[in-house]
Amino acid sequence: MAEYRIPSPLVEVGRPAAGGGWEVVTEVAISSERFDELGHDFERDRPVVRGTVGVADVRLFPVADAVAYAKRWPALHRPGDEELRGPAHQSRRPRP
Repeated sequence: MAEYRIPSPLVEVGRPAAGGGWEVVTEVAISSERFDELGHDFERDRPVVRGTVGVADVRLFPVADAVAYAKRWPALHRPGDEELRGPAHQSRRPRP
């Protein structure tokens, strides 16, 4: 969610069209790179409750706090990253 709220690169992608076939749309290019580092830092800096639901390990925290943290994190940890300097447009052909 944070990637939609900070300057991020845009990419053209294909998606199924309502009448059949494919249409090209422009959307925010999302990356999961370093997501584990972001999560580690968030848990270090903010209160997170760990537990289990069934057999799954879970974490409980306010989503608004996580998004606010994630919006600030890239500028501190990837300052030279071209992706974060503004909407640099990248193009990728849609796959049918």
